[in-house]
Amino acid sequence: MDTPANDNSTYKIPLLSLTTDFGLTDEYVGVMKGVILRGAPQLRIVDLCHHIEPQNVLQAALLLSENFHYFPDNTLHVVVVDPGVGTQRKIILAKACNHLFLAPDNGVLSFILARDDNATIRQVVNRSLFLSPLSNTFHGRDIFAPVAGALGSGLTAAKIGPEIAVDEIRRISWPAPNLAPDGVTLAGTIIGSDHFGNLLTNIHQRDIQGLQAGATALSVHIGGCRIDGLASSYGQQPAGAMVALIGSRGYLEIALSGGNARQHLAAANGQSVAVSKNG
Repeated sequence: MDTPANDNSTYKIPLLSLTTDFGLTDEYVGVMKGVILRGAPQLRIVDLCHHIEPQNVLQAALLLSENFHYFPDNTLHVVVVDPGVGTQRKIILAKACNHLFLAPDNGVLSFILARDDNATIRQVVNRSLFLSPLSNTFHGRDIFAPVAGALGSGLTAAKIGPEIAVDEIRRISWPAPNLAPDGVTLAGTIIGSDHFGNLLTNIHQRDIQGLQAGATALSVHIGGCRIDGLASSYGQQPAGAMVALIGSRGYLEIALSGGNARQHLAAANGQSVAVSKNG
């Protein structure tokens, strides 16, 4: 393993966050925690999210980039949304924005790395840290968890693996909304939904501000549904009414008051949504 011989620094980790697309029906999350704690019994673990839509790397990338900063500096964020498990994709440890991120090299750290020009990356290659036998389908248990536990117990940086250039890491792009030439319509897309069935879009509050119209002078269109005005809360409209509002992440959401918008509209990821200026 080609690592700098003089790098004896350790990571002082106060907390570990865990993000996966495993759900909570099976044993996967619990087993990962067990392996992590076997290596670092004192480590506190916070479940950030285990209901990322299966293999939805973009959703995981957005969730992580919008929420990691609520944790203390030097938190280790372990992300296992890994459609390429068992293939030749890398596993990486990134230090960026005063936090640590252990993740597959599939673009899930794209938006975080874009925030820090001084980010550093190590490729996780030290097989002595992995469980044996090594499964081809559950690297969360066999690689991510024991490596996280070793980091939590004070493993030196050099023992993870070699530093690699940040520009070697895979990136995914954010699907930016488009403003029509007339300046009155903003075209975006549905990128996911939350536990309540609220539809999440790629349209940020600052994009809507470019329309130069107040909340009551806007309408939101999805499928055959038109929603007039932006609400300030989910319950602002009576039960059964469609609601459009800016969610806690700053992006436009579409909700059904007292219900599930995704089911009600039979909406799918990638479906078009538009915001237009009335009049």
